[in-house]
Amino acid sequence: MEHYPIPQFIEEESKIITFMSFRQFFYLVGAGLACFFMYYLIPFKPLFYMLAILVFVIAVALAFVQINGTPLLNYLLSLVGFSMGGKNYVWKKKESPYPFKPIERTRIRKIEQGPVLQAQASQLKKTKTAVELRTK
Repeated sequence: MEHYPIPQFIEEESKIITFMSFRQFFYLVGAGLACFFMYYLIPFKPLFYMLAILVFVIAVALAFVQINGTPLLNYLLSLVGFSMGGKNYVWKKKESPYPFKPIERTRIRKIEQGPVLQAQASQLKKTKTAVELRTK
């Protein structure tokens, strides 16, 4: 059986400008065009500046923000799809035996006072003495 090379990293977008892909570039170009038309359509300039900043922030977020390696636009589309779509809630009742049987718990008994353990003489002291006196 022949082995063929498997292509890797096929999901990587090609870069047109050092760090930007086609998708990112066109988000920013679209935001620039939207601001260009808003400049001539909105007579009140402070409103234009606020809207232009908002449009560019949204375009930069759509172009560069990724959550777990997935573009932000995919998350927003999934959010809208989930919110608008129908939901099917299933509740499965667990059957229990009737009548209920009480659970018998083990009883804890008191520890009776018995003989208290006494410490035994340590062999370590005897060995230490033997080593110091060099009796062995």
